[in-house]
Parts: sequence; C-alpha cells; structure tokens
Amino acid sequence: MDYERSKRVVVWLALICVFALLMTATFTSPAFARGRYRRYDRRGRGRNALDDDARIRLNAAIHEMRKHGISPRINSAFRSRAEQQALYRCSHNRRCRARRGIYSANPPGTSMHEAGLAVDLGGIATGRRRLTPKGRQIVRIMRQYGFVWRYGLKDPPHFELSPRRAGYPTEKAVVRARQRRWLANNRARRRASKWA
Repeated sequence: MDYERSKRVVVWLALICVFALLMTATFTSPAFARGRYRRYDRRGRGRNALDDDARIRLNAAIHEMRKHGISPRINSAFRSRAEQQALYRCSHNRRCRARRGIYSANPPGTSMHEAGLAVDLGGIATGRRRLTPKGRQIVRIMRQYGFVWRYGLKDPPHFELSPRRAGYPTEKAVVRARQRRWLANNRARRRASKWA
C-alpha cells in the first residue's frame, strides 16, 4: 500500500512540475509580453483594430521615432463603444481622472478612437502646460505621417487621422461603420470559440 501511495504522489508532483514549467514558459514568452495572451495590453491595446491606413501610418511613425531614439508608449488606440462610455464617465470624475491620467474624453459615438483613426501616445507633455523635448519630436513626426494633433495641449497624447482620408464624409459616419464592423467580428469570434 505504501508503494502505491508513494507512486501516486510522485506522479502528481511530476504533473505539477510540468504544469509550472508550461505556465512559466507561457508568461515569459515574447508573445505574452506583446499582449497576445492578455485582454488588456497597456502598450497599445487595440492597435491591431485600427483602420488599415492608420495602422500603416502609425507603424511607420513609430519606426521613425525609434530611429531618433524615442520609444513611444501607446496608451490607447481603438476603443469599443462601451470602453468609450466608461472613459467618458471617468473623465467627469476628478478622482477617477487623476488616477487614470485622463485629460478629457468625447461622448460615445463622437470619438475617433471608436473609428480606429486615433491613437494616444504617452510622454508628450508635462501636464497641460508644455511639451517635453521628446514630445516636440513626436508631434513633428506624427504630423509628418498625416496625423493631426487636434486638441493640442488640451489633450496632448491624442493624435488622429481625418475621416475623409478613410473615405467617409463625416466623423459620425466613420464611427458608426467601424463600430458595426467591430461588433460583427467579435460576434463571429465568440461563435467560433464557442464551437471550438
């Protein structure tokens, strides 16, 4: 009886070790560090959901920044309507705004983040007062690649592309179209994962 019991204990310990090794390999892998396994990635959540033109321009701008010794931090890119609603609600609460470092947020349905045409980059300014030296370079490079620094020092991290560049007549039209596409893709993904 003691032999059988010790044999089971050894098997369980081996399984635990294998599981621990797999988890360590997963959480230290480059894919995990890029945010593939995390739902919320502080280094650019939603970057892959950007409009194709915006993503190409952003990647080119980031490449140019890295040539100049700047490693930009992407705080936010594409947002769903629910995420925009939560951010908008938070932007009207002083404590929440200070905790999350939010300057301002547009109401849902009017933000270019919902259209996948906007990105927020960190390290642009010190508060709402002035640009950092790297911030000046970032603004110059982003403008060079077609992004507009629409709100200036009122919302320093915010850069966006014009909806007309994406082929839409108005901001609301592009937001509606991109949110519809995002919802359809997420429904399809949920159905696929449900049956997998």
